[in-house]
Amino acid sequence: MFFALSKILGFLIKPLFWIVLFSIIGLFRLKKAPSPKSSSFFRKCFFFLYLKPEKAFTVSLVMLFLFGNNVLVNELYLMWEPKPPKQRLYHNVSFPRIAVVLGGYGNYDIQNDYFRLSEPGDRFMVGLQGILLKKFDKIILSGGSSSLLNKTYFEAEEAAKYLNQLGIDSTHYIVDIQSRSTFENAVYTKKILDSLKISQPILLITSAAHMYRSERCYSKLGINYISYPAHFVAFSRNYSISSFIIPSTGAMVKLESLFHEWVGILAYKLSGKI
Repeated sequence: MFFALSKILGFLIKPLFWIVLFSIIGLFRLKKAPSPKSSSFFRKCFFFLYLKPEKAFTVSLVMLFLFGNNVLVNELYLMWEPKPPKQRLYHNVSFPRIAVVLGGYGNYDIQNDYFRLSEPGDRFMVGLQGILLKKFDKIILSGGSSSLLNKTYFEAEEAAKYLNQLGIDSTHYIVDIQSRSTFENAVYTKKILDSLKISQPILLITSAAHMYRSERCYSKLGINYISYPAHFVAFSRNYSISSFIIPSTGAMVKLESLFHEWVGILAYKLSGKI
């Protein structure tokens, strides 16, 4: 139920949804005023439907500027994301021999039988780098089906096939196709670690913006881990003038991902998962 609800209500965290909504309200109010018969309760709950056209358009424009502002969105990421690890895999230092790569790193084109890395694919590349550099004995590839209806494609399973194509022996990875969320990943990872009788710290690899929620889930289940954030969204503060004043759809996409993370943290706290 939790997983299905998060998919169904996902549009509510999309910045573009709210921009379009207030624009439509403004256009609607230009042609037709809402019925005066509406109850006071309805008016209080859906007060934005009763905004005057000019106010609705103003709200829409303000949202467009704020949600699409590259500078504001980047500053949020700079505050939220942890710092990159000081010790990298290519340094002459030791790391935990078991690493977990959280799902969300790739997708599969069923029609063309083609697996490709998505934007957070840096998570997967860190796991691959650790194998090639012989830093890891095994990586646990997490990633079940993120679809509510189609269960024929499992991210981790396709990622494992991709590793095989690169010549990586199957003894170097464990596939977890049951995990559909961060919490489920922690649950199934613990089962795998317990079955292998592994108590030493594992290396937890996920996107930097997602690390907070991941750490809380793993701590909740008592898993011993060391964090290794990847896929950093924030960039250095060499802003151009256009970054301050011209809205960007790319910034909206980044902000949507950050909203998704914050809402996920709140939902996990309310449900007792962290």
